[in-house]
Amino acid sequence: MNSILVVEDNDLNYFLIKEILRDYDITLARASNGKEFFSIISMSKNFDLVLMDLMLPDTDGILLTKYLIDNKILIPIVFISAYSERCEEIFELGVEYFLQKPIMTELFLSVISKYFSLTSR
Repeated sequence: MNSILVVEDNDLNYFLIKEILRDYDITLARASNGKEFFSIISMSKNFDLVLMDLMLPDTDGILLTKYLIDNKILIPIVFISAYSERCEEIFELGVEYFLQKPIMTELFLSVISKYFSLTSR
């Protein structure tokens, strides 16, 4: 079973991701702010993918991504945000994908399938 850490403060966006992935053999963990992110990542680094929001209440996704890189926590990251102004900065970190909100289901699943097979439950 694959696992994804969803770093997203907006409940509707999280529930949309959860709904899109509900038929697949994927477990989700959620961090809605930086504090939760650090708590979760300190307990487990065994995620197959991180879906990272850019703007969070107490930090931003770029800082969290830099933390993962600096600490050699090698989990692929896909950014999902309504703010595309910082795309260049995101790609300079080595992130391969930036998805613009609102989330488009087919594009989202296409990107997720780049990291692991989407197997139905």
